[in-house]
Amino acid sequence: MNKLYRFMISRFLLLFSPVIKIWENNKIKKYSKLKLKHQPVFIIGAPRTGSTILYQTLTNQLNVMYMDNLVCRFYLNTFFGFWLSTKIFKEKAHNSFKSNHGDTSKYGLHAPSECGNFWYRWLPKNKHFIDYDDISETVISEIRDEITAIINYFDKPIVFKNLNAGQRLRLLKKCFPEAKFIFITREPLFTAQSILKAKRKVGLSDSNFWSIQPKNVKELEKLNAYEQIVKQVFYLEKQIVEDIRLFDKESFLFIKYNELGEYFDTTLDKCTEFIGVKSKKDFKNAKIKLTEKISLNEEEIKSFNEEIEKLDWKSYSDK
Repeated sequence: MNKLYRFMISRFLLLFSPVIKIWENNKIKKYSKLKLKHQPVFIIGAPRTGSTILYQTLTNQLNVMYMDNLVCRFYLNTFFGFWLSTKIFKEKAHNSFKSNHGDTSKYGLHAPSECGNFWYRWLPKNKHFIDYDDISETVISEIRDEITAIINYFDKPIVFKNLNAGQRLRLLKKCFPEAKFIFITREPLFTAQSILKAKRKVGLSDSNFWSIQPKNVKELEKLNAYEQIVKQVFYLEKQIVEDIRLFDKESFLFIKYNELGEYFDTTLDKCTEFIGVKSKKDFKNAKIKLTEKISLNEEEIKSFNEEIEKLDWKSYSDK
């Protein structure tokens, strides 16, 4: 059925994209000029820290906008994609809590999507860290106008989960100086273990780089698997911690992986208050069972721990 939907959407876009663009541009021009009604919310952190299940939970149980798989199919006409999704799904919860390393394309058109293609309209695929020299006024204006128009038209905040955003805080500061960020972290050993297992699951060698790239990725690619993975997590988080200073303290909410399991209700309440919305009426509670257990052999765990102990995870100093 999803293949049929994808085919129909592709044909629809091919035939009507020029008309859609005219309609969409008029809406964006009108609603982007208004004062921003709600701040966009970005879930950030290193991979394998629980960001996907947090994203799925918030978008299911809170009255927020988000990019579902239908919207993502219209990534070149995102405003229209949101309009169409709301017409089809209305206020229904997606009740989707499965993914394949963040990819939810197999789990329905209303399931939350990371939709990297939306951001790749302006940003490079092969470079995740965006510095000031990479930012143009045109990019700032186009991103800000499109997201502002969507938020104002639907009068709801948008929650984004695309972990590249953690390496793009300098750009996002230019686009949305008062944006909100939920920074999720996990014990480094379990994050590193999960990344290694993810590599093996997708068929990569242990030393091949996988997922989000910090700005020193070229250096990390030369390291052995254990040092590389630990430093990948470390430098991704270090960049976020460094760029937090660009925003007011009130712009950040910090959540730990284990809080999603042990203190789920409290964590959801904190997010609800932080985003500033109410719970949906029609939702199914996510049955989150997060466990932290060692699943690698003793030598592999020892190798990870040795690398973790070399770094300062409180001040993020590797000196």
